[in-house]
Amino acid sequence: MSSTDAAARSREGRTPGAAEYALLAGISIAWGTSYMFTKIAVASVPPLTLVAARTVIAAAAMLALMALRRRCMRLSGRELAAFALVGLLANAAPLSLIAVSVAHVHSSVTATTLALVPLITALFAIFRGQYPTMRSIAGILVGLAGIAVLFGPDAFASFGDDARGLVAAIAAALVFSASLFAMALVRRHDAVTVTTLSLVSAALWTTPVALLADGAPPALPDIGVLGAVLVLALFNTAAASLLMFALVPRAGPAFTAYNNYLVPAVAVVCGTVFLGEPLTTRSVAGVVLVLAGVAISTLRLRAPAPAAAST
Repeated sequence: MSSTDAAARSREGRTPGAAEYALLAGISIAWGTSYMFTKIAVASVPPLTLVAARTVIAAAAMLALMALRRRCMRLSGRELAAFALVGLLANAAPLSLIAVSVAHVHSSVTATTLALVPLITALFAIFRGQYPTMRSIAGILVGLAGIAVLFGPDAFASFGDDARGLVAAIAAALVFSASLFAMALVRRHDAVTVTTLSLVSAALWTTPVALLADGAPPALPDIGVLGAVLVLALFNTAAASLLMFALVPRAGPAFTAYNNYLVPAVAVVCGTVFLGEPLTTRSVAGVVLVLAGVAISTLRLRAPAPAAAST
């Protein structure tokens, strides 16, 4: 066993401490509140323009951090293409689809739909020869049932606002799940480099598309919307990425994945308390079913500790 493999096993088996739980809470709050701030911003800013502004500001902040580190990067054409793909799949496309979804449905509904990412990732693993277990299939079915309850039958009967929000949210989950496999193309680079170059790539993807689709903004939005955009860029995007890349090496991906249960809860609380979104029996049942599906598919019973060898 290599030293890298041994270190990974050590991280997976180590009990997380206060620092790891603080990082997990930070990630969950950053991602969970992003849906609320997106809902605030899309009331005045078109979704594509919002995402372009979000990625440009976040990329600028990360480039400033890179400059402070005084690190020189030399990238091949293949590596630049890999970062372009990661920026598209991990940031530009899913953030745009999330903004479109939030423009049509409650922010908490979009956040809960994105909790399907682990289930979709399990399906995508089929293309790598990793077939889902019966337990994973059961979790996927329960999660899809939760989405059906969350949106209600009306969303499936006609292509109204709810249906547009549903399609955009599921598409965002599909694209982000694909990005988890694409990230393997840039895994040799450190977290700050990956975050910076993927956000720069996202900004280069989203800015021309926003200008073509929405045109140049006629005027600056009010101070509240500007504040929401800044929070989305600096906290919900740049800082959240750094927090995630700090947690994974410390506690491993399995512990980091617990944010899939916390993010929808944060989004529901924020949507209900700050945006006045209704908390109905149907929405609660939908959230519970989605999270139950994720739990069925991803949680594993801890194996019993091996008996100590006698001497």
